[in-house]
Amino acid sequence: MHASFDLSLITAPARPIFYTMAGPISGEQLLSFAWALADHWPERPIINLHTDPLHFTIVFLTSLLKGQYCILSSNHAASQLLTLQKEHNALCSSPTALPEELVNLSLPPLATLKATQSDNPHLAVDYKAAYVFTSGSTGQAKMHVKYWGELVARSHAALPLLAPHHPTTTTMLGTVPPYHMYGFETLILQSLHTHTATASGPSFFPRDVEKLAAHIPTEHTLITTPVHLRSLTTARIALPEVRRIISASAPLPHDLALEAETLFHAPVMEIYGSTETGSIASRRTINPDPWQLYDGVTLTADPTSTDAEAYICTAPYATPHPLNDIITQKGPRHFTLMSRKGDLLKIAGKRTSYGALNKALLQLDGVLDGCFAPLFSEAELQNDKPEPTRLQAFIVSSIDDTTALMRALRHYIDPAFMPRRLVRLPHLPRNAIGKLTRHAWESLIRDYAEKRSYPPFSIPATHPALPGHFPQNPTVPGIVLLEEVFTRLKLKPHFIENVKFLSIVRPEEPLHLLSSALGDGRIRFSLHHHDGHTTTSTILRGTAKGPSL
Repeated sequence: MHASFDLSLITAPARPIFYTMAGPISGEQLLSFAWALADHWPERPIINLHTDPLHFTIVFLTSLLKGQYCILSSNHAASQLLTLQKEHNALCSSPTALPEELVNLSLPPLATLKATQSDNPHLAVDYKAAYVFTSGSTGQAKMHVKYWGELVARSHAALPLLAPHHPTTTTMLGTVPPYHMYGFETLILQSLHTHTATASGPSFFPRDVEKLAAHIPTEHTLITTPVHLRSLTTARIALPEVRRIISASAPLPHDLALEAETLFHAPVMEIYGSTETGSIASRRTINPDPWQLYDGVTLTADPTSTDAEAYICTAPYATPHPLNDIITQKGPRHFTLMSRKGDLLKIAGKRTSYGALNKALLQLDGVLDGCFAPLFSEAELQNDKPEPTRLQAFIVSSIDDTTALMRALRHYIDPAFMPRRLVRLPHLPRNAIGKLTRHAWESLIRDYAEKRSYPPFSIPATHPALPGHFPQNPTVPGIVLLEEVFTRLKLKPHFIENVKFLSIVRPEEPLHLLSSALGDGRIRFSLHHHDGHTTTSTILRGTAKGPSL
């Protein structure tokens, strides 16, 4: 380890490490709190679920003082936490109540923590400080061990990006959770390993960020994501002392970066990295320059791969990892990002990537968020790995006219990749870090399959609406058919946009219902005669809108 790097838990503990609404918290106070907890907590790993950076850090330091490690996962489902608890013989520490099968070490009021010592021990470079899980954006979340030496080295490598002018008077202000690798590196480790500090307090809503920033006595760096940055710019909050804005977790649209720079009068920088590698490079979004690697980080061709675009990332005291993205090197310290591995898409003999399509979608005026996805029918989804031949796009938009958005999108993408439909949603199911996980993306595809089939049914001859209705020639009234359709769709329609009755229906006649979700509560439906094997003719079709029953 470089001689200038301090391997103790906290570098220069006499300084403020956190700024809270009530005032600063020094490193010496942090050590005192952690030692007090260590006197009572068992020697077991801790699943750290705290969102407040101060409380998260106290639990993290306590685990290190006990010779243990923290487990950091963005998936806080009870089943996932129970699995981690069993596999690691771990305990949870959460600010909120947990199911009774999960043991929760709650953090007592800090004023009640009385320490018997306040030592600031050094850790070995190969000490296992944290087990961190990927966000699941490319599939199943995977665990990676983070060693103390690599964490310290990476904090110093990122310092010129996060606090380029005056580290001792720079405070990190984050909208991201500390249990994600991005927040862990920028909000927790930076303040422990360098002379920067971190703001601690509510920061989920734009006005919370504005209020917290007003209580920071120093200039600050905003740590955020594209989703959060858009909400901050839309709210037009005041950030008078922000000197730099950092974004990560997803590609940042050029127009959003430019708007943020204009509004907040600070350069917007992106971080490139992953849970596996940590942060390794940066760039200013509005400039066409390639990504620049941190000092000490290198990219070399993967000798185990036949793919010429496969690279291995190496950093001090870190385990080398292959990149998950396809890049083009521009010299030893620069590269351009092409696409994610597994993100490539081929339709009608043409190639692109979901990332490129999403980028085009997000530059449309009125589109606040969105993503492309395959458009499958319910039958196609029964295959293990269906190959996409048609696309759709899920959007969050301030514009109702999807036809106009489609026309605008044609200027940016090849006709082969034009979506068959735009599905408007109130929001995309992103996690706390702003990522759309693979599981959430696949759930959208399933929920909005082109046609959903329901079990055959019929209207019984004993239905109370039938007597007296066309005597001697019983016919099911249309209102009865619609009632049955909406019951099976589990839809309570606010209004029926359109409906066409194309054929009469007799009692006991087998019927087959198909539907497609269109977003914003809209559902397209059709009812068919059914002979037990194939659909023979259409009875009715229409579109309605309303909440689920």
